[in-house]
Amino acid sequence: MTQSLHTDTRQGAGGTARGGDDRAPLFARLAGLVASLPVVLIPGSAIYMMVWARWTFYERHPDYIQQSAPTVSRAITDPYIGDPFAAAIVAVAVVIALAAVPIAYAYYGAISARAGHMLKVAASLRRMMALFLVMQALGTTGMVICTQITFRHDHDLHMLGSYLFFVFQALAILMSGIITTRLMRLPDTGRPSYLRLRSRYTRFRRAAAFFTAGLAGLYVVLFLVKGMNLPVTEYTIYYIYTVQEIVTISAYITQVMLYAPEIYRIVRTFVASGTWRLEGAAAAA
Repeated sequence: MTQSLHTDTRQGAGGTARGGDDRAPLFARLAGLVASLPVVLIPGSAIYMMVWARWTFYERHPDYIQQSAPTVSRAITDPYIGDPFAAAIVAVAVVIALAAVPIAYAYYGAISARAGHMLKVAASLRRMMALFLVMQALGTTGMVICTQITFRHDHDLHMLGSYLFFVFQALAILMSGIITTRLMRLPDTGRPSYLRLRSRYTRFRRAAAFFTAGLAGLYVVLFLVKGMNLPVTEYTIYYIYTVQEIVTISAYITQVMLYAPEIYRIVRTFVASGTWRLEGAAAAA
């Protein structure tokens, strides 16, 4: 009788531990939140840091702003601003590098789900994904270079980092939008995917990718025309250029933050089922 009561207390139907069944889904959701929240909070802090850097530079260098509007690059030449800014960007770069693993997994899984039976299409999409990852790596590297090495250290190396960041981050985001568009146009095979291609959320992120690429293009135009003779004052066009810089970088960062739901689903599934594969997770449920 004692053994029977002990068994009933610890086991439910099928001999599984009730306590474990109750805790596992909650623990899986918590693990998903722990993995996905930094993708929102840490990159999001960089947007705040950019605004803080500009505002603080205005306060500390009133003489400069009478002549020209400061870019972020100019603002971080002040060590009081540049040192904490550089530390924040290192944290952002680490988060992006870690997030790239589940993001790439989600895309490659979606390619297998939608195009696995079409060898040429799948190969083409996988090559585009490889190119996306290279572009993202170059963009992140440039972001680190241009914040760790400011104008007071090495002007040319800082500008190299800036070009790497702005150009390759824009290209990576544009590529993500193109890949998503191609995947969405393929017939739905019914296989599950971490990228929910039919959802409004995925459609929004795809649209945001093209919008962000457009912002980057506008920033390039402003970069090219800011030194030309225009029917507005040089200060005005330079001020618009520096505001557009913050808007463009903020859009870059937001694009990374928009992958948090996929990271949440991947980690939640892995913790709950012990497998990265959605099919295996469904079978174990």
